[in-house]
Amino acid sequence: MKHACRHATRLATDSIDRKLSLWERFRFHLHLAICRNCRNCDHTLRLIRRTTELMRETQYGQIKLTDSQRERLHAAINGNN
Repeated sequence: MKHACRHATRLATDSIDRKLSLWERFRFHLHLAICRNCRNCDHTLRLIRRTTELMRETQYGQIKLTDSQRERLHAAINGNN
């Protein structure tokens, strides 16, 4: 893994716990613009984050999705944004 990709991955995970500085966001988004692998990694992390947030908000992790939400989640998992 290239140094720039390691740094981008660290920023992606850091953004879960804290708000990135303007400079960090700029560098991160610039890297995402040119690196498909890091875009995919960021997309996956965001999907995991949204899923865990939904699980936290529901009783016992049982998520009740509408048909539209289910279709969007299925498309996101399969990379058909």
